[in-house]
Amino acid sequence: MRNIHWKRFVAGLACGLGILGAVQAQSYPSTPITLIAPYPPGGATDLYARSVAAGLETLGQPVVVENRAGASGIIGADYASRAAADGHTMLIGASSMFSVLPLLSARMNDVYEKIEPISLLGFNPSYVVVPGTLPVNSIQELIAYLKANPGKFGYGSAGAGTSQHVFMELFKQRAGVDVFAVQYKGSGPMVIDLIADRVVMAIEQGPAVLQHIKSGKLKALAVTTAKRSEALPDVPTLAESVLPGFEAVTWFALYGPKGLPQEVLDKVVPQVAKTMASPEVKARLGAVGVEPASSTPKEVAKRQAAETAMWKDVIARSNISLEN
Repeated sequence: MRNIHWKRFVAGLACGLGILGAVQAQSYPSTPITLIAPYPPGGATDLYARSVAAGLETLGQPVVVENRAGASGIIGADYASRAAADGHTMLIGASSMFSVLPLLSARMNDVYEKIEPISLLGFNPSYVVVPGTLPVNSIQELIAYLKANPGKFGYGSAGAGTSQHVFMELFKQRAGVDVFAVQYKGSGPMVIDLIADRVVMAIEQGPAVLQHIKSGKLKALAVTTAKRSEALPDVPTLAESVLPGFEAVTWFALYGPKGLPQEVLDKVVPQVAKTMASPEVKARLGAVGVEPASSTPKEVAKRQAAETAMWKDVIARSNISLEN
């Protein structure tokens, strides 16, 4: 009898340990995490991705950043939306992807329905930049130059429907200038052509252009935010110089496939907040003019909805499509 009881005890213990082991094995994260960066290397998305990846690795699994560029970010977002909703695949999204592109693309609207926000990551000032060789030295001179040459020049955009695109279209409406869009597959290749004077101007975020402004390869004539950038305090805002009330800010956020378990959110949201508030990340992002941030998922959704209403009007006035 003692042997029978002992065998039952051992069997029960083994079963219990097996169940416990299975639960522990499934605790998030249980496999490496993939962060999708939907633009080519060299832009702001990559900068956020590397910072977030380093923070998330403290949860106990490696984090791989995977660039899936194309279609103004839609390819990467679509890929992330089709992943399992277990927190092991997430997306670094720019504001335009979820406040502009769903208005222009049925495919992105479908992605919008299959993905959910996790946390804000930061805000990026954007600068009106021109090649260092262009014979203008102020935003007033640039506007006069463009008005003297209507329809002759192209401006650089990181892709149709991106913040760089809609910010420029808003600038065109307010400034009354005629320049046409030249679309690229991300900020990296666009900036190369801007430096080479193949396009006349761009409205581009700090991480992609600050080093070239400081080297003299590009000139920054204005910033699109309501107040001056700490990274370039001598550069005036568009609002104070020529276009009163002008304000346009790019923000970035972390997203995941819809239906993320609460356990994932309970671990990822606080870790993102800790990461973006760390002195190291603040210094790294601040050096390129980025203001790190974090938030709840609901705060991202609220900001997204408000900006969608604003850009809907700009799109209608400019007749923007994914082809222009």
